Amino acid sequence: MPDTTGVTLRKRVYLDDLDGFGMLHHARYALLFDNAVIDYWADAGWEIDPATSVLVIRELSLTYHQPVVGISDVDVHFWVERAGTTSVTYRFEVLSADHSVVHADGHRVVVFLDGQTLRPTPIPDEIWDKAAPLLAPGVERRAA
Repeated sequence: MPDTTGVTLRKRVYLDDLDGFGMLHHARYALLFDNAVIDYWADAGWEIDPATSVLVIRELSLTYHQPVVGISDVDVHFWVERAGTTSVTYRFEVLSADHSVVHADGHRVVVFLDGQTLRPTPIPDEIWDKAAPLLAPGVERRAA
């Protein structure tokens, strides 16, 4: 997906993110994406309150292409590929800072749960309003 779709956020890889070979530990790729998503939603003004709603990960898939070596900056590019009534599917890439290398890519499905019952519930309008920059071309929210 072109960089013009979705959002790209710069993240730093630190020494404690590296494995014994000096490469980004495989589990940290998902954390880079997670932190980028949290930053996006916090900057958009969404206040996460587990008493009213909870997001849970239903599925996560990663494909590794070329390791991130050493302390560096990377860009996390992500977008919503599919929008359901109670869930969304994110696609993401971990890119070199100059975007010449795709280090990893993947997708993640999250489900929106009611904070009291922990059962799937429709994603509220105010969240959809904040999600507009993330939607890939042709992706529209599904009505409740």
